[in-house]
Amino acid sequence: MKRIIVALTIAVLACAALGAQAKDPLGKYSPTITITTVKSQGDSVKFDEGEDYNNNIWTRGYLSYLGIKGQVLWAVPTSQFQQKMNISIAANDLPDIIPADLRQFKQLVDMGVATDMTQIFAGYVSPLTKQMFDLDQGVALGQATIKGKLMGIPQLAGNGDTPAVIWIRADWLKKLGLQPPKTMADLFAIMDAFTNKDPNGDGQKNTYGLALEKNLLGGGLHDLDGFFNGYHAYANDADWVKDDSGKLVYGTIQPQVRQGLAKLAELYKNGEIDPEFAVKDASKVTEFTTSGRLGVEFGQHWNSFWPLQDSKNKDPNADWKPYPLVSIDSKPAMPITYGSTGTIYVINRRCKNPEAAVKMLNLYIDKDLALSSDFDDSYHKKDLVGGGQIPRYEYAFEQCWHPRQNLFIHQGVADYFSGKMTDKSKMVFWVKDNVQQAEDYLSGKNNGYWSTYMWSGPIGAEGVVDSYWKANLVTVSEYLGPSTETMVAKNATLNKMKLETFTKIIMGASPITDFDKFVDDWKKLGGDQITKEVNDWVASK
Repeated sequence: MKRIIVALTIAVLACAALGAQAKDPLGKYSPTITITTVKSQGDSVKFDEGEDYNNNIWTRGYLSYLGIKGQVLWAVPTSQFQQKMNISIAANDLPDIIPADLRQFKQLVDMGVATDMTQIFAGYVSPLTKQMFDLDQGVALGQATIKGKLMGIPQLAGNGDTPAVIWIRADWLKKLGLQPPKTMADLFAIMDAFTNKDPNGDGQKNTYGLALEKNLLGGGLHDLDGFFNGYHAYANDADWVKDDSGKLVYGTIQPQVRQGLAKLAELYKNGEIDPEFAVKDASKVTEFTTSGRLGVEFGQHWNSFWPLQDSKNKDPNADWKPYPLVSIDSKPAMPITYGSTGTIYVINRRCKNPEAAVKMLNLYIDKDLALSSDFDDSYHKKDLVGGGQIPRYEYAFEQCWHPRQNLFIHQGVADYFSGKMTDKSKMVFWVKDNVQQAEDYLSGKNNGYWSTYMWSGPIGAEGVVDSYWKANLVTVSEYLGPSTETMVAKNATLNKMKLETFTKIIMGASPITDFDKFVDDWKKLGGDQITKEVNDWVASK
C-alpha cells in the first residue's frame, strides 16, 4: 500500500512545480466566471443577518480574489444530503463542483461525469496546498485516483490520529511498584495487579484491569482495536490486510484474532474485565473510570478530554498517562489507520473552467490554514457575544485540513518545553493556545487543562502517536474504498453475528472453536463476495 501511495503522489504531483511556474494558483478571472456547487448544512451552520450560502465572506472572497462568482444551487440538512445527491446523480442534474462520498465518486466516474484532474491539479496547485497533500503521503490522492488518473479533489482530513494508544493509571503503577509495559506480558501482569491488589486503596476487591464496553471495537474508547493490534491482528470492521499472495483479506477472520479472543476469555474468567461489560455502553463504562475502578483502557488521543479529564476532576491524584501499544512477541505492534478522506470533490466535465476548483481550494488553504502567511481568522469563524462561534469555514465550496495538524501542535508544544522554541510571539496560534493551557495546568491555575497537557504536551497522547509515525510503525488499511454492494446489503447482519460471537467467547458462554464457525459463516453469508468486490475495486485502481 505504501509503495502504491508514493507512486500515486509522484504521478499526480510530479509536474506541480513546473505547472505552478506557468499558471497562477490564485490567478483572477476577467471577465468573471460562475462556479456552482451544492451544500450539506450541519446543525452548527449559522449566518450573519442578511447572509446565506450565496452571500457571505467566502463568496465575496472568491469574487474579490479570484474573479469567481460562487453559486450554491441547493443546500439541505446533512441528514438529507446523501439522498438528495443520489437523486441529482440519477437525473444528471449536477453542479460544477460535486461533493461526493466514496461510493458516489465511483458512480460519477463510471458515468463519465468526472473530469480527469491529473494535469489540471498538478498545474494549478499552490505550494502550500501541495505541502498539505505531501504531508498526507498521498493517501487521499490515492483514494481519488482511478486507473492512474486523479478523478476528483479529495477533501483532505488526514489519518494521523487514529492509531490506538494505551491509557494507564500511572499512580496505580507507582503504588504497586510496577513499571510501564514493554510487552503484552507486562501489560497482563499490570491488569492482574490492578484487579487483585487493591490499587484504589479502599480495602475492597472492586477494580478491573481492562476497561471494555459492549460494542468491543471501533469506538476509540474502551475498545479492543489496540489490544488486537498487539497480537498483530486487525479486527475492526474496516480492517483489510494482504495475505501471502498479495490478495486482500478481511482482518477479522484471521487466526491472530482467534488468539486474542482466547486471551480475552482468560482475562474475563480471571475477573479482570467487568462481568457486566456486555450491557454497558461507553458512558456507563466511563462511570467506572471516573469512580476509580478501572486502570487500563485502549483508546485514542482524544480520551484525555473525555472521559479522563472527568476522572482527574473527581480525583486529582488520578494520573492517567498514554503509552504506546505493546506486542505479544518480538515483532513490534503496528496500529492501523485508514483513509484520509470521506468526501471527494468531483469536477463536472461540463464545467468550462475546471482549474477554478483548484484555485478555490488554494484560496481556502491560504485564508483558513493557520500556517499561511495570509491566514485570516475571520474566514474561519466569527466569535459571538456571550460565547460560541459561527463556523464560517462551512460556507466554503471546498474545505481542506492540515493532515497532521494535531501532530504539528504536539511537536510545537514539545519544542517549547524542551527549550527549542521559547518565543510565543512566533508561534502559530494552534501551538500558542496549547502551550498556554499546559502552563496553566502545570502552574496549578487550572486543573481543567490537564487534558490539554496530556494530549499535546511532551508526554501526551499525540507524542505517542508521533512516535509511531517516526518509527514507521503505522499500517494503513489496504482497502480505502466505499462500501461495496454486498457490504451495503449484508454488513449489518455480518457485524451483528461478529459481535454476538466475540462477546460470547469472551464471556465463556461459547468455546473458542466458535470463532472457526464464525469464519465459515461469514464467508458463506456474503463475506466471500465482499472479498471479491474489495479486490475488484483495488484492481480497478
